[in-house]
Amino acid sequence: MKFVKYLLTAITAIVFIAACQKELDFVTDGLAHGSLKSDLTGDCLPSTINGIYKADSLLDNTNFVDIQVDLAAVGTYDIKSDTVNGYSFRGTGTLGITGINTVRLYASGKPVLSGTDVFTIRFDSTICILNVTVIGASTGVAVYTLGGSPATCSGAIINGTYTVGTALDVNTTVTVTVNVTATGTYSFGTDTVNGMVFTSVGVFTTLGVQAVTLNGAGTPLAAGIFNLTATNISSNCTFSVTVGGGSPAVFSLDGTPNACAGATVTGSYTVGTALTTNEKVMLNVTVSSIGSYSITSNTINGMTFTRSSNFVSTGPANIFLIGSGTPIASGTFDFIFTGGGTTCTFSVTVNPSINLDYIPETAFSNWSDRLVGGTATDTSYVQVSPNSIIKNTITYKIFELKTLGVAVDSSFHRKNGGMYYQLYNDAFGLFDAPFNKDGLLLDSNLAVNASWLTDLGTNTWNGLPATGLIECVIMAKGATAVIAGNTYNNIIKVQYIFNYNTGGGNIVYATEESWYAKGKGLVYDKYQDSPVTFTLESETTRIQIF
Repeated sequence: MKFVKYLLTAITAIVFIAACQKELDFVTDGLAHGSLKSDLTGDCLPSTINGIYKADSLLDNTNFVDIQVDLAAVGTYDIKSDTVNGYSFRGTGTLGITGINTVRLYASGKPVLSGTDVFTIRFDSTICILNVTVIGASTGVAVYTLGGSPATCSGAIINGTYTVGTALDVNTTVTVTVNVTATGTYSFGTDTVNGMVFTSVGVFTTLGVQAVTLNGAGTPLAAGIFNLTATNISSNCTFSVTVGGGSPAVFSLDGTPNACAGATVTGSYTVGTALTTNEKVMLNVTVSSIGSYSITSNTINGMTFTRSSNFVSTGPANIFLIGSGTPIASGTFDFIFTGGGTTCTFSVTVNPSINLDYIPETAFSNWSDRLVGGTATDTSYVQVSPNSIIKNTITYKIFELKTLGVAVDSSFHRKNGGMYYQLYNDAFGLFDAPFNKDGLLLDSNLAVNASWLTDLGTNTWNGLPATGLIECVIMAKGATAVIAGNTYNNIIKVQYIFNYNTGGGNIVYATEESWYAKGKGLVYDKYQDSPVTFTLESETTRIQIF
């Protein structure tokens, strides 16, 4: 039986693939050397995925990913992934500047199955992880509007440096917002202005407001400020790109070399929540000579801030540096910003994570438990995977049971508002074959004594036709309990009554009582067969929610 209670036999650990880096004793071999940028979970940081990845469809030059490398030695490079589900990624070329570089890897091959594929990207002696979603062949076209339509694109962020006569590259992108009302594929872009055009192709897998990266192409013809219009079927909006004359700007950060004078921070910084284009820091600068510029911060607590563009006038200016990465810990962290040969410092405060779910599904959240009266141990634990999986066209989060860091079993969960579902894909120790049924595990909106039924469908028992049914009822809400020495509030208690039917009516073969604490997850579980011959009673000993 793959109930949450069985997955909660656990300690905590956040499994990540650390990028190991060899000593920088490079010889002059003509090869680029350095390390892939990644966060503590091993995910490539940052990574932008472009294109539509559809089962049984050949990939083309619109299918690529942009990743970053921290270059220690310039030279030629060959960065590639493993082959997963029939396709892979690879990029080759020459890198001529040490420090942070963005590299584009193009896909080749044909995805075989829909779902989420996990790739390992390799460069020098380092690796990072990339997650790519493959859609089914029947997936339709998304419905969405451009943020700010029909006026200025709301929240538009212009990335990269634009210079007369210099072709746009992987760094010259524009981030805009969209509001998605129906998931599916998308493809939209701008008109061509001053030799430049921006486009994006991909898949929206979630609803609501979200950011999209438009990739630039072409070569600017003249210096100045140019307005481009992004258009999809039902809406359009405009943004401006400043093209410089080609010479580097001369400028200084106000407050150098101490605290950045007049700097302000905007956005929301929370542990475990990836930064978006809303998370940015405004710096004051003084420009002595117009031209291109680049301002960056160091990487602290999983976050970094960058901005490259052009100054078109001298004097004081305000520059917004866009944040990327995912905060690891709460607290106040000091960043060093560098630009124009000057530096200044500024602090960003990260808030603790706040989760109000009764079954949290945030990546790397994890739990440990023990049998009541037993000894707590952290040799095994349940952890939410950062990856999702599609089963029967439904997307689930993966809850992995790990022993000594190795996944030994898993169950699949999803939520919809205050409703929490589980894929019942077990034989329950009674039936001849596993079921394959999506069922409601908890409806936190229901009142005490409210009930619902989960019909598991047909099966066999000892070769006889049989059906399975779970009766569910809310026993209590808003309860408080002390479990394994920890006090939990806002507990919902649910009873599950398991039935089978071989033709003579429903027969109860087991009952289970589960307690779910708001923002914490399952904290207590008691399972008994019927009639009672054994009882399995467990309590959660440790919780870490991201």
